[in-house]
This record gives sequence, structure tokens and C-alpha cells, in this order.
Amino acid sequence: MLYLNHQQLEIGFERLVLKLRSRFAPSPTGPLHMGSLATALGSYLHARHYGGAWLIRIDDIDQARAVKNMDREILECLDAHLLQADEPVYYSAQHSADYKAQLEQLVSKRVVFRCSCSRRDIKDHFRQHPDETPVYPGFCRDAPAADKPIRSYRARVDSRLIQFEDAIQGFQSERLAESVGDFVICGARQNYNYQLATVVDDHLQQISHVVRGADLINSTARQIYLQQLLGLSTPVYMHLPVVVDQAGQKLSKQQGAEPVDRRSVRNNLRIALTLLGQPLPKEAFRVTPQTLLAEAIENWTSEPLTGVEKVMTKGNKICSPM
Repeated sequence: MLYLNHQQLEIGFERLVLKLRSRFAPSPTGPLHMGSLATALGSYLHARHYGGAWLIRIDDIDQARAVKNMDREILECLDAHLLQADEPVYYSAQHSADYKAQLEQLVSKRVVFRCSCSRRDIKDHFRQHPDETPVYPGFCRDAPAADKPIRSYRARVDSRLIQFEDAIQGFQSERLAESVGDFVICGARQNYNYQLATVVDDHLQQISHVVRGADLINSTARQIYLQQLLGLSTPVYMHLPVVVDQAGQKLSKQQGAEPVDRRSVRNNLRIALTLLGQPLPKEAFRVTPQTLLAEAIENWTSEPLTGVEKVMTKGNKICSPM
């Protein structure tokens, strides 16, 4: 496997593929906040700087949590900030048949098994065995319990070491058998898990570079493992710092993060650029959003973010990893 250092990745991005393809994949569970806008902007700038394509995916596989018309609200907010996709918007919920086909392929290869374990079953096990490593105990690896309903499908992990070079966070290494164990990729009623859906979606959209928040870096090894099982290519990963509040908590919809005000486009872009460690023009408070964005595309570099996991909104200054 080839590993590149940060400088090689930065210089060689446009040479690794015929055309870089990146995406922003918000879930329609609430409006965009400054953290999600910064992530969207970072992925957009990276694609545009290298002459690539930038796509939008609405990650709506969890229909129970999706808010009606929130996809429209998100798209209008991105459009107001001049972040426009190069292709029609992709909706994950429309691709259940694709997820099903890949799931069936994995089952046929015996690398996925049906599991009857509930969360309580697993929690009770570790309550009784507190000295064990808290990974899936493998109860259903050979066969699910005959007296219990099927609750999920789990990917059967092996002892392989998953390694990748993140363009911002550096070298990453994880042995899934020791960190998470056999992991769920689908519920019993075809409620497809984020891990499987993301792998399939990235494949269908031909994503070459996944630029997203560092809060998702822990999912990457599982997604690479699924890519390997399915014989799919692995994209380049770039995990941007997560934006946190003054208490160090990630800005999130669940925590009631303040929505982005679409009436303050220039100021929002300025703040997002600062959070991304990007230089601002001298007249940043006066130039048009179009000029601000054009200069940001030309000057984009991820170098200031190297190794940074979190950035704080207070003062719009980059913080050390927290």
C-alpha cells in the first residue's frame, strides 16, 4: 500500500485521479450551523482549488429523524453562500435497492452474518464481565439464537490492520477486531446503517476524496474494511477539524447549535474561512462574497490544519487538539 506525506498529498491531489470528486453530505435533521458550513466550505474549496467536482448528498437514510423540507432549507442555505453543486443533488434514501444488492453480496460471501443480539444483551454481558474488552462478543457469529428474532446484520471482522494516511490528521491505524468487533451495517427490516450506505454512496457518486469532519474519522476504518470486502476503491480521506463551542462541545443540531443566518453571507464565509485557517483579504469586511470565495479558492491550503482535531468559535482562532 502506498503512503504519502502531507506535502505529497497536497501537491499530488490533482494527479491521483483524472478529476477530483468530493462531496458534502448533510443529514436533513436540522438547519446548517457554523460547524457544518465550515465543513461544506472546506470540501468545496478543496475541490474547486484542484479543478475538481463538488457534489451534494442528502444523507436521509434515517427517515425517522429527517425533518420535512429540511433538505430544501439546507440547499437554499448552501446556495445563499454560493456553494453550488456540479451535479444534481443525490438523495441516499432513493438508493435502498443499491444497499440491498451490496448487503446480499456480503451475506453470500459469508462476511456478514445475521445477529439476534439486542443492545441490552450486549450491555448485560459486559456488566457481568467488566474485565473484557468492550467489543461485540461474537454471540451470533456461528448462528443467531434460535429463540430470538433477527435484529441486525453484522460485518464479520478479521485480524487485519486497517491503515490509511489522512491528509490532515496524518497516519491512522486500527484493528477492528480489537476496537469494535463485528459491527452492524443493517437492521433486520432493511434499516441500512451509515457505514454501509456511505460506502455504497461514495462508490455510486465516484467520490475520489472524502473531505469531512474529524468526528467521523473513527468510522473510516470500518468503511475501508467494507470497501475491501466489496472490492471497491478507497478514496483519499481528509478530516477537517470539528468546530466546538467555548465548553469544548461539538456544535451540533442535537445540542441546539444556532442556525446559520443567510442574511450574513459575507460574515459567515469570513468566520468559516478563519476556522479553516485560511488567510483573509485585507478588505475582508468590504469585498463581495463572490470575491471572498474566489480568493479563498485560489489560496486554499490545508497546511494550517495539519493535526488539528478541533477549532473553537471564540475569537475564530484555531485551537490545539482537545
